[in-house]
Amino acid sequence: MAVNVGPSFGDLLQGFRDRAALTQEELAERAGLSADAIGLLERGERQRPRRHTVRQLAGALGLSDEECARFAAARQAQRAAPRPDAALRPALPLPATTFVGRAAEIADLTRLLAPPTVRLVTLTGPGGVGKTRLAVEVAARLADQFADGAVFVPLAPLREPALVLDGIARELGITDRGGRPRLERLTARLRARRLLLVLDNFEHLLPAAPLLADLLAACPRLVVLATSRAPLRLSGERQYPVPPLPPPDAGSASRPENLAHHPALALFAQRAGAVAPGFALTPETAEATAAICRRLDGLPLAIELAAAGVKVLPPRALLARLDRALPLLAGGPRDLPARQRTLRDTIAWSYDLLPPDEQGLLRRLAVFAGGWTLAAAEAVCGATSDQRPATSDTSPPTPSSSVQPSSVTGHSSLAVLRGLAALVDASLVQPPAAGDPATGAPRYTMLETVREYAAELLADPPASAAGEEEAVRRRHADYFLGLVEEAQQHLVGPEEGA
Repeated sequence: MAVNVGPSFGDLLQGFRDRAALTQEELAERAGLSADAIGLLERGERQRPRRHTVRQLAGALGLSDEECARFAAARQAQRAAPRPDAALRPALPLPATTFVGRAAEIADLTRLLAPPTVRLVTLTGPGGVGKTRLAVEVAARLADQFADGAVFVPLAPLREPALVLDGIARELGITDRGGRPRLERLTARLRARRLLLVLDNFEHLLPAAPLLADLLAACPRLVVLATSRAPLRLSGERQYPVPPLPPPDAGSASRPENLAHHPALALFAQRAGAVAPGFALTPETAEATAAICRRLDGLPLAIELAAAGVKVLPPRALLARLDRALPLLAGGPRDLPARQRTLRDTIAWSYDLLPPDEQGLLRRLAVFAGGWTLAAAEAVCGATSDQRPATSDTSPPTPSSSVQPSSVTGHSSLAVLRGLAALVDASLVQPPAAGDPATGAPRYTMLETVREYAAELLADPPASAAGEEEAVRRRHADYFLGLVEEAQQHLVGPEEGA
């Protein structure tokens, strides 16, 4: 006896759309999908849409409960026919924990990538800020809108830029046949594919970026979402800096019902509850927890590592020990890469990728608490450790002056500017924020945990930089002493406000 399996998901979708008098484009706009995705589903070329996609379509079509049930049953009943390119559809990593926050970032990225207005987006930011997790979440939400799905390629295990194309081919299931060049093999397989390629941890393989540009040029329907602590610097690249989670202001976390409005608090509570099942945000713990999140600059990895400490210390006692955070923020899960099990190792990964001149500049910048201007960095950090530090007889520039101290040559001043730009690119220095209140000069900062790491290195530098800390702290003191002496002359009179 023949079994009546009922209409396919694609047939149902087209029938409901016709009833609603919607074009594929109109339905796509209502459902937050692409018109391509609607067409593929109706033609049966995508036979197993995700549950999230089914819910979006049902809502956009205004289906009744009974129709929603038929819709879901049709999806469940379908079995995709084997396809020769099935290897192009490996699963994305399945996170072991719940995704927290980032609603604005997800909205931005889905708008950029589906339908793609750009074909290369690079998530940048410091180690531990959550770039990988955000990329996986975005890819999972967009996979149904790409005919060939989304593919995740972990690049961290690779040590040579020349291996990047091999890594991509391996994740796509493309084997070496006939000895053809790697780029030619990839291009032949991907030229006609509509695919979202997630390339994770590109920062140590940047010389391979031109190969990625060649691949994108040869495959017009390929879209790449990369994560990297530094931009790839390719034409057409859209850099998307991933910020830390905004920590709650002092006093705003006193009521636990505010938890949903503070992702940093929610992340701490979730991770703390995993190791100490009795943990909960209460009026007694919420303020200390919020202070921990502020001390850690809202950095997700740091928050997660700190939360693991509630098994031993309550939040208030934990906070008291965060005057030096790096020794405490260790012992991450064993299934994480080694560089992410302690915050010190995470920062060291970025530091070790820098050339020696930029490493030295990062160490010297640790003397600034609360940020610095370019003029201050040039005066304090512009000389290398073997140069004689400026004395207090050398007047530093006033906030409104562009004159450099006599001890800082034009060459070293330019080197500081270039070094700052490189450290911003490496996500070790934060992009300049609002200018100095008096002059409008941009101010630079470091995450406090990065500054702590740099200060440790300044206090115990390589042998080649012996004496560096004493020299740079003397220059720092001289610079600000001169600044105070200059300001003192203007404290009474028409310029006293500035």
